Order: sequence, then structure tokens, then C-alpha cells
Amino acid sequence: MPEFLSTSQATQLQRIAQRYKKPVKLGKPWNQRTDDELWRKVLGQIAVVGRAEPGERLQHDPKIKRLVSVKCLRRFQTDADLQKHLHALFVKLRVRYVGRNWKSDRKSAAAVKNFRKLTAGDSPRKFFDRVAKCKSEAEKIAMLQRELVFFGNKSARDSLIELRLAKNVMALDARIYGVLRKVGVRLSPDDIYRQIEKELIEKVATPLGMTGALLDRVLFKNYDQILKQR
Repeated sequence: MPEFLSTSQATQLQRIAQRYKKPVKLGKPWNQRTDDELWRKVLGQIAVVGRAEPGERLQHDPKIKRLVSVKCLRRFQTDADLQKHLHALFVKLRVRYVGRNWKSDRKSAAAVKNFRKLTAGDSPRKFFDRVAKCKSEAEKIAMLQRELVFFGNKSARDSLIELRLAKNVMALDARIYGVLRKVGVRLSPDDIYRQIEKELIEKVATPLGMTGALLDRVLFKNYDQILKQR
């Protein structure tokens, strides 16, 4: 397997991470969150594909939070009615890649399936309790990708990082790839995901005494400032 990060590139990334790591805090652990908070994290992974702002509103806008609460959504007895509701909300939030017709919209359909998975005879907290009991981080990633719709390499890892269910993973996205390009790493999101993740953890995070999760958030949250550096 070819390596992507040279020693000098890894050193540049270490300097960037050192500069910005102090103010960055990880989110609350999953077991300190309510069912609604956990469900919104899952829903948000669907909403943010293509555009991050709708995900922020899902997490913080009081009116939107009420419209997607577990109690509110449980009132929809059929999947069709629930999908209509979520589709209308996605359109209102200007979520990217949402179809005009709710029947053919993949994002709202995925949201329905994930809601039913988390609440069918169970609760979001119980679902994530099962995730937490997986023996390894790789098993946790595999479980999320297996049981939740629209969860790929990035969204599974991002959820685990946000909920403090994994330490040495990274949710590689366009921003982090942008930071890598800044230090001269030439690759694309189509490159081998696990190899890039492995090198960032081994060559950048570990020498600094950081977890991959913290490095992920440092690069993601300080993306604009990092790109402005000379």
C-alpha cells in the first residue's frame, strides 16, 4: 500500500494541529444525551451531505428540534406520512440533493428507515448502547453502516466521534482534504480511505499525544483559518 503523507507534510500538519488544538472540545458522550439528541445526530448525518448548514439548524433551532423530536415523529403511523413530513422539512431547510417529489426522495426515505430502526421496540439510547458494547471501533463503524441507511465511511465515523464512541478514527471530508492539499498532499476522496486515516493518526495525531478524533475536529473546525495561513 503506497503512503500518502511524507515526513515533511506530516510535520506541517503537526504544527497546524498544535496551533489550533487547545480551543477544540469534543461533544458530550452518548450516554449523557437524550433520545432526541441522539436521533438528531443520526438525522443530521443525512441532512449535511452536500451542505452543512441544515445540520446546524437541526441541532440548534428550537422550532426545528420540536418538528423532529421522537415524540412528534412517533405520531406518524405510516411511513408515507412520516416521509412527507421529513421531506417538507428538508425542503424548508434547503437540504442538498432532496428531490421535489417526496415519493422518490432518497434522503427523506433514508431518514424514515433510520427513525424506525432507532425506535421500533427500542430507543435511540438503547441502540447506541448496543453500539457502545461492540468490542472494537471497526465493529462500531461496521454496525452503523450495516444498520443505518445513508451511513458511509465519513458519516459513521463522524457520529462515533461526536458521541465519543471512538477515539482513533477520522471523518475525512472536503475540508480535511482541503487542509491536506494545502500542505502538498495530492489525493481525492476516492483514494483509499482507511490508509489516509491511518497515516494521519500515526504520523500526526499520535506524535502529538492526540487522538484521531481530536485531530479530526481541529482540522475541521479551523479549516478557514488554516487555509489562510502562509
